[in-house]
Amino acid sequence: MDSATSEFVETKEGKTKLLVPASSLSCRVPSKVPAFFNPAARLNRDVSVLVYNTFSPTLKRNKSFGDPFGGIGARSLRVAVEVPNLERIHVNDVNPVAIDAAKKSAQLNFVTEKCTFTTDEIVTFLAKHDARYYERFGIVDLDPFGSPAPYLDCLLRSVTDGGMISITATDTAVLAGVHPEVCLRKYYGRPLKNHYSRETALRLMISLTALIAARLDLVIRPIFVHANLHYFRAYVVVSLRPHEANSIFDYVGYLRDCSMCGNRNAILEHEKKVYCDVCGSSYRFAGHLWTNRLFDKDFVRKMSHELDKNYELDRSKQSLRRSLVTCLEELDDIPFYFLSDEIASKLKTNPNSLSEIIERLKSIGHRASRTSLDPCGFKTDARIDQIMAVLK
Repeated sequence: MDSATSEFVETKEGKTKLLVPASSLSCRVPSKVPAFFNPAARLNRDVSVLVYNTFSPTLKRNKSFGDPFGGIGARSLRVAVEVPNLERIHVNDVNPVAIDAAKKSAQLNFVTEKCTFTTDEIVTFLAKHDARYYERFGIVDLDPFGSPAPYLDCLLRSVTDGGMISITATDTAVLAGVHPEVCLRKYYGRPLKNHYSRETALRLMISLTALIAARLDLVIRPIFVHANLHYFRAYVVVSLRPHEANSIFDYVGYLRDCSMCGNRNAILEHEKKVYCDVCGSSYRFAGHLWTNRLFDKDFVRKMSHELDKNYELDRSKQSLRRSLVTCLEELDDIPFYFLSDEIASKLKTNPNSLSEIIERLKSIGHRASRTSLDPCGFKTDARIDQIMAVLK
């Protein structure tokens, strides 16, 4: 091992051997590392491998994978080793030390022949794959530091018709409403500080992607989302359908949220001076944001089958299975959720169990389910006053 990677050690994640900075395994937040590697993102990468194994058989051509922020290759090399349907893996990072480590890891896993390594600037890397120079990707994974917003145009141009883009946002404070002016500038949508900020954040991110896609005569379809630690992540299928792109505002709208009583609902067009129909207070608004479904339930079922077929039984698998079961039952056409603690605080009681809350709401004719985005959250079409009445 040369001096550039002398601080690296071998570790294993999934079925893949990786060379990673030694300090990244021993320090919670390494202050100085030659290349970035986050072991806490293991679940994130596990989900990626599961999604890509489930989706890749649908690719008829362009069975390639692009990783613009490849780092030491933790995700892309796992794809090379663990997603056999993908034939060409393109690993890119502006840090040559990281790419050197990725090359050596590829040798350890005997996948060098199917991998290409570059040190391009991110936009340059994506622009090379917009069909003017090279073939477009079947799947592109965008996992930047911070916001994905600066790269979405190039990202959408680099994926084939019917391919997939996966998008990560780590600027959680911006999307959760701490810096609303920054969110409005970057995501073309106004955020809100609320009890269901994970969902609001994901829907803001997907809305921006959908709006940019429509400008390019593309339509997007989210098939899976998740949030964990300090990131939001969406998996989206992209298709070239100019006529359907005209209907973008059937899927992008606004949330109305009452800060006084907690009532909330979704609308497609912004209305000024609208008052809460429960308590009469003025609504707060969030949006533009995605108001349509977040999951393709058939795809989630296929993910569940793939999980049982190809993964060893461990804590990660058990966690994923529980999450997939919740996703299948989740009322993802409702673009918000409530928290059991939130309702208990209003009622000045101890929180009811989610199972009891859902059962009671269903017993009076409402739809209700858990949400995969918060272990204390539930979705329902009941208004806040109806929820509180049934739980008194």
